[in-house]
Amino acid sequence: MSDTLHAVIASVQEGSRAQKEGLKAGDTIVSVNGQPVEDLIDLNFALADEKVHLVVQNGDSLRDCYFQKRFGEDVGITMENAVFDHIRQCWNNCIFCFIAQMPQGMRPSLYVKDDDYRMSFLTGSFITLSNLSEEDLRRITQYHLSPLHISVHTTNGMLRRRMMRQERTEDIMDHLRNLVRHDIDMYCQIVLVPGYNDGEEFSRTVRDLESLRPNVLGIAVVPLGMTKFRSECMPLNPVTPELARDIINRSRPFTERSRREGRGSFVYLADEFYLKAGMPLPDNAYYDNYEQIEDGIGMLRLFEQQWHSWDGKVRTAYDKPKRLALLTGTLAAPFISQLVQEVQVANLEVNVVPVENHYFGRQINVAGLLTAQDMLHAWQQLAGDWDGLIVPGTALRKGENIFLDDMTLSEFEARAGVPVGVSEFAPELKQLLYHWQENKE
Repeated sequence: MSDTLHAVIASVQEGSRAQKEGLKAGDTIVSVNGQPVEDLIDLNFALADEKVHLVVQNGDSLRDCYFQKRFGEDVGITMENAVFDHIRQCWNNCIFCFIAQMPQGMRPSLYVKDDDYRMSFLTGSFITLSNLSEEDLRRITQYHLSPLHISVHTTNGMLRRRMMRQERTEDIMDHLRNLVRHDIDMYCQIVLVPGYNDGEEFSRTVRDLESLRPNVLGIAVVPLGMTKFRSECMPLNPVTPELARDIINRSRPFTERSRREGRGSFVYLADEFYLKAGMPLPDNAYYDNYEQIEDGIGMLRLFEQQWHSWDGKVRTAYDKPKRLALLTGTLAAPFISQLVQEVQVANLEVNVVPVENHYFGRQINVAGLLTAQDMLHAWQQLAGDWDGLIVPGTALRKGENIFLDDMTLSEFEARAGVPVGVSEFAPELKQLLYHWQENKE
């Protein structure tokens, strides 16, 4: 544990136990019941007790705070960070590492190689298990930190070592079996790298993970991302349409068997496999409540489902002509365009604009990795007069109006010279199309 812990309170709920005891945003929790807390896991377990003794620091002053409460009662505080010491960094040097392909000069958080089991449990980030100590494993089992999200990639130990270039990655099946013995559930991930863990190696990995059911809840399969900044990286090949079709076909028997057994689809492929293969996306049932959505799995099908189930107010016409440009990634543009054509409103023209990713390179084709610079470049190529443009919310930092290249949304709007709307999912997009700028007119 770090010598310095920063358990800083971000907010205090109105009327909560914490507010009644005088806790405020900006206070630092030094200890709970005599023990330091290094993350939300420690804090939540400690605050579950009926008798609580907090040592709280504000500036240079320390004070003691004693109170009693019901067992498990929420005291009403939100912390600034999920861990209070530091994020555990990745020890690996994966041949497909996306961070290693990042340009210099972007915001520091984009270069963090998170491999922290606590964040895996608390936020669903994927870990490799290669940096776990005996104390970490003891804590996982003691607190029953389940489910964990684990980047497996391959269960062939020698191949995994070669792909991740770190000796401790080799014993992956031993690690997974140990977690199963302690009844820890897992979501697993495979980053598919052509020529390495595809073909029969892919099938072997899925079979091995299938043998660990029911603790392995599902496998997310995503293609490697390749930016133009790979000059210092090992040469790799992108996923081709032929390979995408092969992975779909290899996955199908596992999915069909699992669904027959009433266990869900088990193997979940990223949308990109189907789009590259030129094959239809699976139906809604395949995605099992979209538990893998953060990996780009089922995003387009969910978008379509929400699009058709939207129950907002539909208009038939605008009083005067409106021309709107909808910017999105090249991968999803044809799919989004088909849906937008369903919006039949007199005096409304919508142009879906696929934005080529010059910043990271043409191989990066998803909306979430578009920069403000590339979207402005695409916008400036459009001819004629426009009443506004719509940008994908996934291109903004979560919870903030800032793009990947650190341009703010307000600066983007000023440079675009027209009103800008943000749409992350279908309900926002339909609201924008049917009721553009109504609250500002």
